[in-house]
Amino acid sequence: MALRSALSLGINLRLVDGRTHYTSKEARSRLWWSIYLLEHQLTSVTGRVSCVSENLSSTPLPVPFEEDDFCKPEVLCLFQDASMRESHLKLTLLQTEEEARSSAEWLLTCEPTPSVFFHCLVDLTSITQAVMNKVYSIQALREPSGRIHPRIRKYGKTLETWLSKLPQAFRFTESHSERFHAPAADDPFQRERICLALNFYSAKITLCRPCVTHANLKGSTSSQPAKTTHSDLRNEMAVSCLRSACSLTSILPEEPDIHWLVRVSPWWTILHYLMQANTALLLGLSCWSIPELSKDTKPISPATPPINTQTMLKACKKVIRWLHTMSYTNTAARRAFLFCDSFIRRIAPRLGLDLTGLPDGASLPSHTDSIWMMADGPEEIC
Repeated sequence: MALRSALSLGINLRLVDGRTHYTSKEARSRLWWSIYLLEHQLTSVTGRVSCVSENLSSTPLPVPFEEDDFCKPEVLCLFQDASMRESHLKLTLLQTEEEARSSAEWLLTCEPTPSVFFHCLVDLTSITQAVMNKVYSIQALREPSGRIHPRIRKYGKTLETWLSKLPQAFRFTESHSERFHAPAADDPFQRERICLALNFYSAKITLCRPCVTHANLKGSTSSQPAKTTHSDLRNEMAVSCLRSACSLTSILPEEPDIHWLVRVSPWWTILHYLMQANTALLLGLSCWSIPELSKDTKPISPATPPINTQTMLKACKKVIRWLHTMSYTNTAARRAFLFCDSFIRRIAPRLGLDLTGLPDGASLPSHTDSIWMMADGPEEIC
């Protein structure tokens, strides 16, 4: 309803009226992007089709400055100079390489604030939404794979560009790698880093998930470094999906901690992220046999570990432990745990997986007790 109202009022359109104050224009812009983020989250979690596309809005990205700073000269220049605003507030999705480098240098000069975080989150979400529209649409399903795979690579490069533009205060990866680097406990932007990390790895999984199939995950004995065929690209994207799933799970502490979720993570969507990562990992384990897996992928850099059975199994077991802990206070997490637990126990004998230390559903309270627990206690929101 909020989205339809915004479209009816034209809040999604760039306001060029000279009589409207720039603070009011920015307020409209932030209102639109807030609704946009909410719509994206709801459709991602529920799996429903979104009516939002990258062509629906002409509103520039939100200004990465706090409202109290709008009177500063550098911010006033941004509001008053249309060409500067067009250059600095353009979506990464629509930028050229030169424009991306320029905006990255400019973002480095911005003081780290919640407004910078919002700016980066909106930019990332626009890429993820484009992926959902172009890779998962009905039209895309009818197109030959030869057209889809270059599109996947294109959006993969766009995500890499977004990551390279991220200001240092909000970076969540190790140097020269997409591997997650945990922020310090006293980091003033710990929550923002974790939120961006979850959204980034989720976007990578969403983009590359169609490539995680039995045909793509067969081990290869080829030693040729060049990857030029479609099958090579599919395999590369499948590995990228599994690596992103492992990186997403590495965000979580080794021991499940509900209070950590509430304190530093977007707990309202954490179940979606966990199941998205675990679905990719379970598919990877079931499609990729152990002997072949160990021969295949090599680390792309010293900081990036290879993807193998043990890496995926460890990450998968970690997610299941978290789902088990969340099951005590959340019925949706309980259903997710029972599904994942049942699935991995079915495929384990065939693949020879070691499930030592994996919790089972026998220790969970009854279904009615779990519902009752949600209505009492500080962990009810998880």
